[in-house]
Amino acid sequence: MMIVLLTSSSSSPTTGKEEATSTKSIGGKASSLAKLSTIQGLQANVPKSYALSTAFFRPWIDQLKIDAAADENACNELKAACLSLPLNSEQQHTLNELASILSKHFSHGGLAAVRSSAVEEDGSELSYAGMFETVLGVTPSTLERAVRTCFASKFDYRVFHYASTHGGNSACNDGFAVVVMEMVDAQVAGVAFSANPLNSDRDECVIDSSFGLGESVVDGSVTADRFIYDKVQKKLMQKSIGAKKLERRLNTVEVGGVRKTSIDDEARQLACSLTENQVKEIVRLTCLVEEEYGMPMDIEWAYDDKSKLCLLQARPITTLYQLDKAMMTKPGERRVLYYDSNITQDATTTNPFTHMDMQIFCRGSCVIGGLPLNFDVERCFNKDPTRPLFYGETRMYMNQSMTLKYQSPSQLAKGAELMCPYTASLFRSSDCDRDKYKMKKLPKGINLRNTWKLFHQFPMMKLYNIGKRFKKEPDVAAREYRQIVEKDLLKLKELEMRGYDKAKGLQSFSNELFLALQPSMEQEIGALMVCVLGTYKALDKRRLQEKTPESRKEYDALCSGFGGDELMEINIAVNELANKLGKDIWEQYSHDNIDQLAERIENNTNGVLSDLPADFVSGWIEFLDNFGWDRDDQMFISSPSYRDDPTFLLTRLMQNVGIESPSIKQQKQVAKRREVMKLHEERAASKRFTHPFMLKKVRKRNEILDNLVWIRNAPKLHISHAFGILRMNVLQAEEYLISKNMLEEKGDIFHLDLEEVDKALADESYDLMSLIRPRKAIYGRAKKSKECPILVDSRCRILRPDPPSQSDAEEGTLIGAAVAPGTATGRVRIVNSPTDEFKQGEILAAVVTNPAWTPLFAGASAVILQMGGALQHGALCAREYGKPAVSSIDIHNVIKTGMIVAVDGNSGTVKIIEYSEE
Repeated sequence: MMIVLLTSSSSSPTTGKEEATSTKSIGGKASSLAKLSTIQGLQANVPKSYALSTAFFRPWIDQLKIDAAADENACNELKAACLSLPLNSEQQHTLNELASILSKHFSHGGLAAVRSSAVEEDGSELSYAGMFETVLGVTPSTLERAVRTCFASKFDYRVFHYASTHGGNSACNDGFAVVVMEMVDAQVAGVAFSANPLNSDRDECVIDSSFGLGESVVDGSVTADRFIYDKVQKKLMQKSIGAKKLERRLNTVEVGGVRKTSIDDEARQLACSLTENQVKEIVRLTCLVEEEYGMPMDIEWAYDDKSKLCLLQARPITTLYQLDKAMMTKPGERRVLYYDSNITQDATTTNPFTHMDMQIFCRGSCVIGGLPLNFDVERCFNKDPTRPLFYGETRMYMNQSMTLKYQSPSQLAKGAELMCPYTASLFRSSDCDRDKYKMKKLPKGINLRNTWKLFHQFPMMKLYNIGKRFKKEPDVAAREYRQIVEKDLLKLKELEMRGYDKAKGLQSFSNELFLALQPSMEQEIGALMVCVLGTYKALDKRRLQEKTPESRKEYDALCSGFGGDELMEINIAVNELANKLGKDIWEQYSHDNIDQLAERIENNTNGVLSDLPADFVSGWIEFLDNFGWDRDDQMFISSPSYRDDPTFLLTRLMQNVGIESPSIKQQKQVAKRREVMKLHEERAASKRFTHPFMLKKVRKRNEILDNLVWIRNAPKLHISHAFGILRMNVLQAEEYLISKNMLEEKGDIFHLDLEEVDKALADESYDLMSLIRPRKAIYGRAKKSKECPILVDSRCRILRPDPPSQSDAEEGTLIGAAVAPGTATGRVRIVNSPTDEFKQGEILAAVVTNPAWTPLFAGASAVILQMGGALQHGALCAREYGKPAVSSIDIHNVIKTGMIVAVDGNSGTVKIIEYSEE
């Protein structure tokens, strides 16, 4: 059947009224509309609607030669072909019949809205919103042209690109349908969201509205009125009136289409488009739709010329952040605030943890941190969200409501400032309401006595004494530390060569790796805890407090130039390796075909080819032997390493081609820092009579800067090294389990914990896939999430910083935090992963960075970060490379790739000079 009646309330005659309203038959939008019209209390609010089913369009799809990988030119050719495809007799008869229905049974002389209804459209995970065409004011005589226009939009390049970048299927050969709906002569129209799309709050309904047809709201041609309504308290929370300078209205049936009319009367421009009762009516119907669908919904609505509310379409909101069910509270219950600290410290990533990532991260943190092997990890980390520290399905959290019981938001902001000014701004925001979030009563089992018993398990006194040793004799302690590290790395090498024993299992092998690192980790934690962090914090505070540019430059110099940093040594090795390969060879490759260079290198290392420089090939082998364990998410065992995926290393090498060695910059910075250190000692000496202890303090500070600060990146690199060795052995076990058909594909093993893998290695009847499938599905959904919030509450509300006041900066200037000095102007590129394409000279913009991102800094002209303060990787790395950097800028909301901006790392501002075409 080619015509399907969607609205059961219609009394008009029809040919082909049927039950086949599935997505497969009539597409996503039409199927949703059919469901909408069956909801009790909404039947009268849905206009008469029909669908041209997928059967109508199948002959056309079969005629087209469609390539899922089509480029923009090929897509344009497909679209042009759609406008002249022949109609067979059944298609022609169907269009004639539908045109007759319009003439006889649609109001306004038969005017209709023709909307696409692709099979892949308006799904619960991907919406394709705005990708397909809608034609308004369609007359019976223009129906065929409107149908062809909608069909052609299926092959728009935007559709193909959206599918490929959002993990979807272009579905170019899948079915297509259209909705033909009676046109509503809207006096006021707009959209309503049953959850707030701006902050994901499930208890807030957001309505945007304007005069005339809703297209003006959807396409952004007017600044719509906005209403935010509290569904629990049943009250209007916020109303903002937009400048509505035009409206779209229906033409007559003789003309068809839509006309734009300017609203010249300023009073009407600024008049409120909805009454309070209308807002309540829209909210009531929107909540009905949400309840029926069982998920947050996006509704298009309109009030017609008789003030009747019409619902034009409903689709799931696909952009909301989703918390684990166990972390959610019910509407009206007291909310709980959660803090995800692994964004700015520890793991330093916005990517989700796999099940194995979570287990190894938690257990490794305990054992490497000095706790005994028999320590019950559940005492520190468990899945109960009422505990102080817990892990969810794919992220770890702190119960911040418990913290707010004892500390105010301002105290938390002060503590977060050094590590991440953006986090500090969240704690200071009006969203972070202590009265709203603080825990009233501690959960059972959480008390001072139990907390002290847990705290007592950690070797705090031992770490403190180690730290005192570093502080007393920094140079001697540093030499002894290097010897300990050398021994520990030798242990790791021995374990790497030996590998795991299948009889003992991977869990036992992981314990050996963790214990091997304990001695050096104790030294590093003690030094950082007692000496390094305090010294660096004091320097950064002075840097921000200094009034004159000259004195501020002195403290900037003291915050960089630290020889011996293992991370910088890796980056120097990357730079040297990159420049051993001739520029003429690099010019043959780009980010798109880098895999071909990887294959060529492999053939050279295996002796199949010998067309690359011998020193590069030997350097490549040596680098992988020394640093092949490094990877994107260094704390995730699931993250591929350089050894697993050489293209990952090649993208970093490419970013260093022709770039001066970081060692040269480092030498200059070391010399500058020591020059300032000497200057400060001379000043202190000149004041020895008035400030007799100043010289001693300055010298001790300088000793720490010279001998200890370089340790700051060591803990993470050493843990990453151990995790990399463990990963190699887990992959061996995975290969074995796949050969036994116990795993379906590569990567499945990371959705297990080590104990489960050990059981499977011992028992081939063990059903692993029943464990893996649900975890893998949850992980897949988390990977598609567009945001990883630092602070989020138990109704999914993402806390946002307060917007700067108008007086804070001139228009086009963004205020952030100065984290690395200097100024630079250039074109922005937002980078979401260190493997993304990035060109030399561009300004690197990222939410947060970790050590795996470091090679990108070599070619960047400046750095813009959303998260990270003076001690976070991005700021440290920018200073070491001499790149101006500003943090605490909301990357995805105010910055776009292609913008030209001026970054001022001295004042902490980013000035937009030219906006991006995006």
